[in-house]
Amino acid sequence: MIKSGGLKAQVYIHVQSTRMCIAYHLMARKNSFLWLLFLSLICTLVCTHSTAAASKDDGRKEYIVYMGAKPAGDFSASAIHTDMLQQVFGSSRASNSLVRSYKRSFNGFVAKLTEEEMQQMKGMDGVVSIFPNEKKQLHTTRSWDFVGFPQKVKRTSVESDIIIGVLDSGIWPESESFDDEGFGPPPSKWIGTCQGFSNFTCNNKIIGAKYYRSSGQFGQEDLQSPRDSEGHGTHTASTAAGGLVNMASLMGFGLGTARGGVPSARIAVYKICWSDGCFHADTLAAFDDAIADGVDIISISVGGKTHRNYFQDPIAIGAFHAMKKRILTSASAGNDGPRLASIKNFSPWSLSVAASTIDRDFFTKVQLGDSNVFEGVSINTFELNDMYPLIYGGDAPNTAAGFSGDRSRFCYPRTLNPNLVKGKIVLCDIETSGVGAFLAGAVGALMADTRSNDSSRSFPLPASHLSARDGSSIANYIKSTSNPTASIFKSTEGSDTLAPYVVSFSSRGPNPASFDLLKPDIAAPGVRILAAWPPISPVSGVKGDNREVLYNIISGTSMSCPHASGAAAYIKSFHPTWSPAAIKSALMTTATPMSAKKNPEAEFAYGAGNIDPVKAIDPGLVYDADEIDYVKFLCGQGYSTRALRLVTGDDSVCSAATNGTVWNLNYPSFALSSLTKESITGMFNRTVTNVGSSVSTYKATVIGAPEGLEIQVEPSILSFTSLMQKLSFVLKVEGKVGDNIVSASLVWDDGVHQEYIVYMGAKPAGDFSASAIHTNMLEQVSGSGRASSSLVRSYKRSFNGFVAKLTEEEMQQMKGMDGVVSVFPNEKKQLHTTRSWDFVGFPRQVKRTSFESDIIIGVLDSGIWPESDSFDDKGFGPPPRKWKGTCQGFSNFTCNNKIIGAKYYKSDGKFSPEDLQSPRDSEGHGTHTASTAAGGLVNMASLMGLGLGTARGGVPSARIAVYKTCWSGFCADADTLAAFDDAIADGVDIISISLGGKTSLNYFEDPNAIGAFHAMKNGILTSTSAGNEGPRLVSVVSVSPWSLSVAASTIDRKFLTEVLLGDRKVYKGISINTFELNGMYPLIYGGDAPNTRAGFRGNTSRFCEINSLNPNLVKGKIVLCAALGTGQAAFLAGAVGTVMADGGPKDTGYIYPLPASHLTAGDGKRIAHYISSTSNPTASILKSIEVSDTLAPYVPSFSSRGPNNITHDLLKPDLTAPGVHILAAWSPIYPISQMSGDNRVAQYNILSGTSMACPHATGAAAYIKSFHPTWSPAAIKSALMTTATPMSARKNPEAEFAYGAGNIDPVRAVHPGLVYDADEIDFVNFLCGEGYSVQTLRKVTGDHSVCSKATNGGVWGLNYPSFALSTSNKESIARTFHRSVTNVGSPMSTYKAIVIGAPKGLKINVKPNILSFTSIGQKLSFVLKVEGRMVEDIVSASLVWDDGLHKVRSPIIVYSVQ
Repeated sequence: MIKSGGLKAQVYIHVQSTRMCIAYHLMARKNSFLWLLFLSLICTLVCTHSTAAASKDDGRKEYIVYMGAKPAGDFSASAIHTDMLQQVFGSSRASNSLVRSYKRSFNGFVAKLTEEEMQQMKGMDGVVSIFPNEKKQLHTTRSWDFVGFPQKVKRTSVESDIIIGVLDSGIWPESESFDDEGFGPPPSKWIGTCQGFSNFTCNNKIIGAKYYRSSGQFGQEDLQSPRDSEGHGTHTASTAAGGLVNMASLMGFGLGTARGGVPSARIAVYKICWSDGCFHADTLAAFDDAIADGVDIISISVGGKTHRNYFQDPIAIGAFHAMKKRILTSASAGNDGPRLASIKNFSPWSLSVAASTIDRDFFTKVQLGDSNVFEGVSINTFELNDMYPLIYGGDAPNTAAGFSGDRSRFCYPRTLNPNLVKGKIVLCDIETSGVGAFLAGAVGALMADTRSNDSSRSFPLPASHLSARDGSSIANYIKSTSNPTASIFKSTEGSDTLAPYVVSFSSRGPNPASFDLLKPDIAAPGVRILAAWPPISPVSGVKGDNREVLYNIISGTSMSCPHASGAAAYIKSFHPTWSPAAIKSALMTTATPMSAKKNPEAEFAYGAGNIDPVKAIDPGLVYDADEIDYVKFLCGQGYSTRALRLVTGDDSVCSAATNGTVWNLNYPSFALSSLTKESITGMFNRTVTNVGSSVSTYKATVIGAPEGLEIQVEPSILSFTSLMQKLSFVLKVEGKVGDNIVSASLVWDDGVHQEYIVYMGAKPAGDFSASAIHTNMLEQVSGSGRASSSLVRSYKRSFNGFVAKLTEEEMQQMKGMDGVVSVFPNEKKQLHTTRSWDFVGFPRQVKRTSFESDIIIGVLDSGIWPESDSFDDKGFGPPPRKWKGTCQGFSNFTCNNKIIGAKYYKSDGKFSPEDLQSPRDSEGHGTHTASTAAGGLVNMASLMGLGLGTARGGVPSARIAVYKTCWSGFCADADTLAAFDDAIADGVDIISISLGGKTSLNYFEDPNAIGAFHAMKNGILTSTSAGNEGPRLVSVVSVSPWSLSVAASTIDRKFLTEVLLGDRKVYKGISINTFELNGMYPLIYGGDAPNTRAGFRGNTSRFCEINSLNPNLVKGKIVLCAALGTGQAAFLAGAVGTVMADGGPKDTGYIYPLPASHLTAGDGKRIAHYISSTSNPTASILKSIEVSDTLAPYVPSFSSRGPNNITHDLLKPDLTAPGVHILAAWSPIYPISQMSGDNRVAQYNILSGTSMACPHATGAAAYIKSFHPTWSPAAIKSALMTTATPMSARKNPEAEFAYGAGNIDPVRAVHPGLVYDADEIDFVNFLCGEGYSVQTLRKVTGDHSVCSKATNGGVWGLNYPSFALSTSNKESIARTFHRSVTNVGSPMSTYKAIVIGAPKGLKINVKPNILSFTSIGQKLSFVLKVEGRMVEDIVSASLVWDDGLHKVRSPIIVYSVQ
């Protein structure tokens, strides 16, 4: 699967200024740019502020003169460069002015020049650019494991021939990370050298080392050798290619195995950074050598404070010449985030790396003298072990040095009075390095501010970074006592469960030089990274900090860059001939998607996503590019032929044929900026090279296309016949956007390794190693090399099976293996998206048992919003003892005694920007269903005043266990099964699952049916939604006999929305409209406003389809549409309202993103006539009013209908429950209309769907369970069905195929009198009759099940609480049903059989027709026989067993399959 980074859009204003500042604001401007990968409003004031190194010679400064490619053949660089200098200021000073020549890999030099001489040099032949020799800054393990790159990953012997050139602050060669034991001599391609010193030697790991200092001036701390005295270079080198070092830690923190990405690779060290920074001249000198020395990858974690054009930036220049020699340069993005356009390394020929978090964090607690404890972040290795005086920095100014409290409160160096601070802990109003408090003699520092605390650091003294609120509390404590004291604890290591996300300091895009080239490219771990460190460098980087360590934990894009360098080297070891662009493409297209909910800057924060080195070695396709491609790109950027010939050293020409725009650069991401949101058009030309299977076909899929934008790929299918074959395609973007930043993804998928679920039935008895068994099976079909990486997940807690990536051939082979029941694709299912309980006769004051609090409902859905009042745990005790589940704790999510467990599942590990990687619900659906089933009582709940009343679940005292399986509206089968596996083992009592596919599946190819079967085996009833594909017959998707299939019914509440016309006529429609227009607006017919520029005509725009309406004609008006829709088209076109008129059902009101009403077709015609009758038609749409639906209950049109497509004579759905206009809890971060751009949020929402009906049945089942804890799932289901309220075929002509046994009645269901019970053996007998083999059933059950004449029970013998009979012959019908009923009513009771509503032509007999019971639990059997002929296609009746107290009713339906 090949993924390209998203489409972004951003309103971007670029203004030149002479001040060095960058300001951002949120005002739209007419001349602003819209980015089609991110629309964000920013104004940027950019300037060039020189910090060039000053020379001691007559005020001259060092300048770099870049002259492009190295001339062919031998040339005397120094002679040429001296001659050029002589032309500027004569022969006497030329040799003294020349600082350094670049000659090994490209051409150029460093010289001391005045401003006038520099300007004169600019105009000379051969000069590409001249720029000051400025300083750049360093962009300053668990991390490899976290990105799915384990220690025992597959490697090649070529890895030892890979050489990574590290341009940094040098290296500490004695570190264990650079031990060369087991290494052979350097690769033969290596032609570099080691600058040998008495204090420094290379080895077979560090095969080369040099240092560079063009000025010749060294600081006191500098070591004049490649040895590292700063720590930065040692850390980055060991992250990229360090060897394995066990038990590494920072004084016990981060304890584990430290290792680089490619432990067998070689390292070449180029020391360019010193105590005062990293100069341009030295950077270019190092590139010059590294390229010529024969390195494979260059890693440089360095960057400036401002951005430069490509050939005035030494890193871009060096990376260009590296690319020419097929060397990839990996560069850090910068540490100036989260400011937009702050990225520093952004050339298209280099890899720009942002910093992401890993799942490790450090917390440091602070205890005050009043025993209050506050938790902050830092990496504090100190232990104070006592309380110390506490002082506020603002109360301790160093007045002798001229500082007042308004400065000392920040604790900057020299601002604090040592006499007042010494021996105390000081509270500071900002996070600093801690050096101010440290030098003043403080024993600790508390730093409190509003800055992000997503990264922690070491300080030279005990310290903790706290929130501003905590700082205010501590300041109040200081004021409240005469003797304030505090202590700072040693840090504790915790888990960051939100990871990965891009840390706040990581620089963001967009690309300031080429707007439509996405940067950064990728993210990699860069926060709290443990790696090697020089023992002479302070842990905190502050002089005077005497802690000596061999490994340190630091953060920065400097740390993420070598992770990407190591990953690139890993790819290079498998594919030595791949170009830099191919390696970069492999990393980007296989990256793990990240979330815009965590990083609102989206791809401007994380690019293509987080690195996944294992996937990157087998990308399938690559977007390749060579020097000529970049030259064409540069032509399009405005570079002249003369300049490019100097850079390339060839005869490059810029012409109409070669002037390639940025959109045609063969880049693995797509970015588009636009001047307007109203009309966006962009066309990208791309070519992909096949590096996967020689014969393969890829299909293009666009994921997450934003509303209003059409993204087309032509051709959408690419068929390859050989390796390295290239095929081209065009991606076209057009339409309009509603948001400032929007994104999507293009995926090329060959389906080669599709995820399949291998279901193996019951869990083996005793202990078993699921992963070992499943891996062994995979090894038999795909070999040992791919088995472990192919296994996605094992099911082992409640049943046996796994998810694996298989080819079609491997899947077929797996099907025939011993122990396999079924193999089916891991498909996506959809979510089947209060007055309701009162309406079904289940009042608030109903009789309840204390056992209700022990009932646990497992909700498989989109998660939950735990802070909702509906899930308050006030008055709840601890979870029941039977509970074995867990809560995946997160900093943003905690369980309580109501929500006692929570987990989330995502088998593919791919998250969309909207997804929250925790059990928290970002879509509302799971919160709504959970609160419907078991939410607590919340008074005065409403949706903005509509539906006002008490919101409550069916069992308010029950507990909830959350299993999040649904993301962005879809639910993968693999995740559904994983949740069932856990829920069953965790100890839930009822499972509620409101999701399903579009069609019904065979029982053991349907994950819901599989999970429900194993739940039934463990005494757990599964309640499922019937589906929302009605009123079509045979549309019900939940059809297994061991689950409860629930259709939706209406309640006595509906919402009317009136439309007022300018002629004062009023039309009543339906919707849930919370808006108030408060005025008349122009009215237009959609057919009169086609978007002709987008190719639409009136015959399409009349239906108001997406993009079909002309915004210029519709904006500010109410639009009349000839069909019911989502309202999105009118909303995006700028309409203030929409009136939708058609002949469809009006049984359900929906929420729209703008004022709307759904009218009849007749009313629509009358409104259209009014529009045509006047030159100024106007209208208004009033806020909805709540009225009574006197026809309720009936089944709404959307609810899926039977019959059962898998087993025709098993009635489905089983029953109905309220599923229309249901008020329940909601996620306040998700729009109430579920449409992007709708800014209305609410704590409670009104929804409709069988998703809403299912949790009503779940709550009713849990209510029964609280009275009858020992009842089987079948008994509970029978109680619900046989006590259901009969419904009317006059309202629903599909009769029982619409409503099953009828509408739930929970109160009556507690005392059903009789139940039709069934256990596993009954369902096995049924499956025998369905044709399942003994072999299959033994796998499913895990026992010695046998199918024989005695046990081969047809569906008519299954002890089900309903009777269904299909026939293809109306003339002659005869069928006998065998049933047993269990007495759960009065011990001594007699029931008489009554058949109600027997249809004409059919005779229904019951034998015996009287059943007399003498004890509770007694079972008696009967036979029901149907014979005769049918007059109609569907006829129905009811069997009622009546003892004078209980009426046990079962539906009977007979239908023709014709």
